[in-house]
Parts: sequence; C-alpha cells; structure tokens
Amino acid sequence: TAAATNSGSQWRRFSMSYLFRVLYNYQNKDILNGSFRRDGSSVFSGVGNTWDNFYSLGAGWIASDEDFMKGIDWINYLKIKGSWGVLGSENTGGNNYPSYPTLTSAGSAVFGDEIIPGYTYQYLVQNLRWEKTASWESGFESKLLNRRLSLEAVYYNKRTKDIIVSLASRTGAQNSLENLGEITNQGIETAISWGDKIMNTGISYNIGVNFTTIKNNVVSLGRDEGDAKYSNASRTIAGFPIAHFYGYKVIGLYQNEEDIYQSPINTVVTVKPGDMKFEDIDHDGKITTKDRTMIGNPTPDLTYGLSLNLGYKGFDLGVDMMGVYGNEVYRNWGNASTYAQLNYRKANLNRWNGEGTSNWEPILNPSRAVNNLPSTYFIEDGSFFRIRNLQLGYTLNKALLNKLYLKSLRVFANVQNLKTWHKNSGYTPEIGGSALEFGVDSGGYPMPAIFTMGINLTF
Repeated sequence: TAAATNSGSQWRRFSMSYLFRVLYNYQNKDILNGSFRRDGSSVFSGVGNTWDNFYSLGAGWIASDEDFMKGIDWINYLKIKGSWGVLGSENTGGNNYPSYPTLTSAGSAVFGDEIIPGYTYQYLVQNLRWEKTASWESGFESKLLNRRLSLEAVYYNKRTKDIIVSLASRTGAQNSLENLGEITNQGIETAISWGDKIMNTGISYNIGVNFTTIKNNVVSLGRDEGDAKYSNASRTIAGFPIAHFYGYKVIGLYQNEEDIYQSPINTVVTVKPGDMKFEDIDHDGKITTKDRTMIGNPTPDLTYGLSLNLGYKGFDLGVDMMGVYGNEVYRNWGNASTYAQLNYRKANLNRWNGEGTSNWEPILNPSRAVNNLPSTYFIEDGSFFRIRNLQLGYTLNKALLNKLYLKSLRVFANVQNLKTWHKNSGYTPEIGGSALEFGVDSGGYPMPAIFTMGINLTF
C-alpha cells in the first residue's frame, strides 16, 4: 500500500485598537477631521514595542459656497482638500513569531565515527517595533459647466519608515531582523469625466479618464549605504527603485577572436565568438561584477484608465480600458538553459552562427554561461493597453414590464479581457511577484478572455 503524507501550518495573532475621532463642520463649507488611535499587536510581544500611537488630520474647504464665488456660473462645485497622517503596519516579513527565530544549518562536528550537524538561530532577536507610513496629500475636486465636467487632482507623498528587514551581516556576525528599511512614493492622481445628453436623439454618454504617476525610491535598507537585498535578477538598495533589475548592459556580440582581444577582458566568465559583449561601466579596462548596474524598473511611471458609457432608449453600452507605461519586464524563459534543443523562441532564428550574422541574438549553445547572466538582453518593454471589460445590455420599458408583472428585466452580454496590446514576448505583460522580486516573466499562464451572458430579473 502507498503511504499518504500531508502537511500544514497555522498560527495565532491578536490585535487591539483604541480609536478617538473628532469631526468639525462649519456651515458646510469648512470641514476638519482628526483621529488618534493606539494599536497593539501580539506580533511584537517579547521583541519590542507591542503598542504604538498613530494619528491623522484632514481639512476641506468648499470654496464654491463662498460669496465671492457666486457670480462664477461655470464653476458649480469646488473643494480644496488636504490631509496628513501616520499609519502603522505589523508586517514582519512573513514571520508570525519574530521572537522565536527558526534554526538554520551552521557547519558540523565529528564525534568518533559520526558527523553531527550544527544549527544556529536564523537571526538575532531584536527590539522590533511597528512599521510606520507618514503621508500627506493635497488637491481639489470640482464640477464645472453645469456639472457635466468633473475634475479631481491630488498630489501624494508617502514615506514608509522602520520597514522590518532581514539583513545579512557583512562581518560574518549573526544575521538580523530589524526596523531598517525606508522608502518613498510620490506622484499625482487625476480623474476627469464628461457626461451629457445629445439633444433630440435620446443618446446619453459619459467619458472618463484617470491616471496616476508614481516615483518610487529606496531611502535606506540597512545600517550602511551599500546594504542591499538580492533576489535573482532583482536588487533593492538605497538610491534606486525597489526591486529594480540588476545586471550587465549588452553592447553587441563578439564576432571573432580579434574582437575579443580588442575588447575589455571578461573576468567573470570565459567568452567566445557569438557570445554577448558587456559594457565596461566603471571604465577599468575589464568586465567584472562591478560592471553590473540598473537595467530596468518593474514599477510603471504611469498607470491609467479609460471608460465609456452610452445609453439609448433601453440599450446601454459600457467599455472599461486600462494600461500602464514606463515599466520593464524581465524575461526569464526561452534561453538555452531552459529549453530543449530545437525548442527555442522564434527570435533565435536570427541567432549568431558565424561572423557578421548577428550582433544581438547570441549563439545557441547551453555551455556559454555568459549568455545566461542577467543582462539587458532579457529586458522587455512592460507597457500595455487592455480592453478590460465590455458590456452590452437592454432593459425592458415600463409598459412592457407592467404587462409581465415585473419590476425590472435586463439582459446583457459581457466580455472580460477582450484584447491586450503589449510589446513583451510573453503571454501577458501583467506580472506579479513579491515585494523584492516582481515583474519577472517566468512563462506564466496567459490571461483568459471570459464571455458571459445573463439576465437581471426583479419581481
């Protein structure tokens, strides 16, 4: 009989909060709200500050209700707003019991004829505390031209401090789990919409556009400037975006032995004709690991959305679209080490197979390790545009509904993910991952288009 095995895990967590909030409204024009909360979590029991304080303050001014705005007919509503606050997170990097580190292998010892493995704590227990995000934003909301045009814009700035980081020691001392990380995110969020009716046609419509910019930067990751977290082709270090792609810049292919001789010597791996040629970033006359640099950013500069809604008599049409711009994808499939012979990407048809045949697609030879090192060869444009949802419906008129003794009846057809325009060679450009490694395309499953039909019926 076959033996059956199973495994699982469970954990407990307890949290408690006290919240105090105050609201102030003067003549529906001047609005002020403030909050104070004290949060406690069992995560930090025994390792630091179980309790911490958080607070926020927000203000709004309905300028359109002021007397000096009464004569401006094209401004129907205008609100100036701003807020500032500090929020907390009990995230401990997936460790639910940080005061009880797991054991890890640490050498071995020989006693007689036996080899006894040694173990040590994965990290030293530190005085951990809550992760804090201090953020502020300011902007406005408005409705213009008889409320047909809506416009909202906000500038935001967030700084997250005391991020819990598991950091390896440079001196050989024990690893640590500490509140060492700090990152910033800032940008603009904007939403614009226009809704109206076309006279004498029965057609109503609404068009909406929204976009968000983001600039991410790691301020600190540890005690020293050079402290970094590496995860395959991703690196997180102060002064750069989080989880940016890290590797070599490819400037061509070695065409012959003379080309290799005339180029900076590669001290990392042995190179031959047909292999990738890397840029000498530090200009020391040779290719070393110090020539690795930022080669891409998985965080987009801009995310945006478009929407269109049409109505005509009982018919309605809704289209929802979205996209991102300015990010890169790291292609982690299709190289010589991941596919069997004669099963390669179509791009490899233009591979190097002799002097002058290609200056970009390297030779197909799994033994050439240099061609599998993280480099710009694997970087692809991650921008895309997608028709996310398309729906067409029809609602029966009241006269017919009364004859059928119904309150409402609507039939519809819907398509999700109808079409995606993208530039990367994988099935989809929308790739997730972890906080320290995302945007890496490992050949995942494509996003399916989903077709549905239905009826909404109310008696």
